[in-house]
Amino acid sequence: MRIPHTIPRNTYWVYKPSEQALNLNGELNRHIRSEDAEWDVNLLPSLATLCLQSLVSNFHVKQVLNELPDEDRCLLLETLSTDLPLTLTVPLIEDGIYWKRSSEDRWESMNYVRDYEGSWKRLYLERHLQEYLEQLAPEDFMQTEVESLVSLCSPYVKCLNIRQLQAPRTQPPVEIEGGCECPSEVDSIDHINLEPFIKGLNNLENLHIMFGVRDCGMNFDWLLFKLSTMDCTNIGLGLDAANRLKVFRIHRSNLDNEKVSVLLRHMIENASITRLDFSHCQISDNGALAIGKLVSVHPTLKEVVLRNNAIGPIGSNGLAYALQQQGSPLDLLDLRLNHIGDTGVIDLCAALAKSRYPRELILAGCGLTEKAAIRLGQMLQQNSTLQALDVSNNHLGEIGGEAFALGLNENTTLLRLDYRMTGITDEYRSLINQALSNNIIAYKMKQRELAEAEVNKNEEWE
Repeated sequence: MRIPHTIPRNTYWVYKPSEQALNLNGELNRHIRSEDAEWDVNLLPSLATLCLQSLVSNFHVKQVLNELPDEDRCLLLETLSTDLPLTLTVPLIEDGIYWKRSSEDRWESMNYVRDYEGSWKRLYLERHLQEYLEQLAPEDFMQTEVESLVSLCSPYVKCLNIRQLQAPRTQPPVEIEGGCECPSEVDSIDHINLEPFIKGLNNLENLHIMFGVRDCGMNFDWLLFKLSTMDCTNIGLGLDAANRLKVFRIHRSNLDNEKVSVLLRHMIENASITRLDFSHCQISDNGALAIGKLVSVHPTLKEVVLRNNAIGPIGSNGLAYALQQQGSPLDLLDLRLNHIGDTGVIDLCAALAKSRYPRELILAGCGLTEKAAIRLGQMLQQNSTLQALDVSNNHLGEIGGEAFALGLNENTTLLRLDYRMTGITDEYRSLINQALSNNIIAYKMKQRELAEAEVNKNEEWE
């Protein structure tokens, strides 16, 4: 008996009787067993079933799907081969059981359809395109093949998470006179051209790229983890046309000042990006100054994440200047694991005392001392918009705890302060926590009042 896909397999196993129950005295002579899912194994199939089996076998020749009744269409999709070419199945078969079967047959794990808005078709095509990109060598890049695949997947792909990109293959050693071998060198480290992928995916909202090769084993070479200026140029050209892109992320790559400047020149024209993430790269002060310039003029950028780079006080000063400009409505600035030191924090505090942004500032592991804590405490006395501050893993000590406690006495907006691993004593921890608790209570009351006012306003309109 075929169990329809609308009945979960777990339901079948829950109601399946145990071996002990089947051997009870009252069960041995029972002729009708409704729980037996194999009762019709030895029965001849119906003519309708035979016709459907023929349609399944010849589906690549004649696609009869929409002409079938609902029950027969479901049976066909439940038995249709999942190895059919995408050029055949993507335009014809809508989201549902076929794409669920295709995903589970191809990948044993990570089939979390809730991460894809409940769409199995989107899950399959996004993961298929991801694997295609991750395994495609630059030497095998074919423009017509790429354009065909991108056109096919474009309506369904919203997120592209590229975990690796193949580096150019090294050439075999060249023989020279005397029987010696001269190792060849790779003239270019350019990866595949990502421009047609970014430009052709019209619904792309999230783009994550990591340059490197996973599981390279004994073939490890630093060349495998480098990106070129041409790579950044190609990505930038794609960003020019990515009108729906919201999150752009390049991480764990040797993205330096020169390369990030190439990207930023194209990002200025992209008015849809809201989050920029260049974590674990090699951006230093000049690159941070360029990012600050982007922040000061970009109309929609809300979050900038620059974790674990080489940004110092000069770069921090550039970002602080950008926060004071009218076109920088940031909600988050993350500078974790950059050695900006006390000097860089002084500039940021001067900006935060005058600016309404950002809402959240992360300075964890930035080499701060008591001097920076004093300036941060003074900033909190003047700032009325910052809601979250992370200063963990800095040596602030007892003086730092006193500075934050004094600052929070006059601050009514900070809701979260992460001061773990800072050396702040228990006495000042208690004072800080009490001040934060008072701010949270006041914030919740204000939100409740706003909600009630909105309800009253709607009732008046009605």
